[in-house]
Amino acid sequence: MNPSKKKILDKAFSLFLTQNYDSVSMREIQDAAQISRGAIYHHFKSKEEIYETVVNEYLLPMFSSYMLIPEEEKKTLQATIEASLKYRQSHIATLKEIAASNNKLNDFYFFKFIFQATEHSKEFNEKANLLYEKEFLGWRNVVQTAMRTGEIRPDIDIDFVAQQFVISPFGLGLSMAFNKYVHITTTELRTIYLKLYTLLKKTGYM
Repeated sequence: MNPSKKKILDKAFSLFLTQNYDSVSMREIQDAAQISRGAIYHHFKSKEEIYETVVNEYLLPMFSSYMLIPEEEKKTLQATIEASLKYRQSHIATLKEIAASNNKLNDFYFFKFIFQATEHSKEFNEKANLLYEKEFLGWRNVVQTAMRTGEIRPDIDIDFVAQQFVISPFGLGLSMAFNKYVHITTTELRTIYLKLYTLLKKTGYM
């Protein structure tokens, strides 16, 4: 991506993360990016276009983990779990670096941003639902393969388990969003995933 365009998006992300959509102006984005008016309009026609790009580049990737994993890292369910945590943490680290100046990248502000996107981003809901469906089908496939190869028990509810891998990051994040001082990490998510994996290997569960 063009460095000037990326700088605009990075600064816009920081602003949208902590302010209401309507309160952020093109002038404020321009000043934050320390770029000329002509330069900002060279890359974007409007604030709406900047916002849509920010949502696509920084927000929607958080709805994916399975789809970011290369096929060679999906050989087992356990390997897929570790890879999904790695790629999710990598994206979190990128966002933290971008938002470092305002120190606001935590669950509260991130979920606030998500809820605002449902109102101000034209295709956000549709894109998020599509990503959820793709994630669900991906996890379902790897769980089914793990059952077939004997990595986990063959008597589990595949759809239920796949759903847990998809919704756990958001359920955990939302529960932590009530504490404005809790910063996003994958530590708790790792614990949940690994406990679930252990249970999938035991008899008499699910």
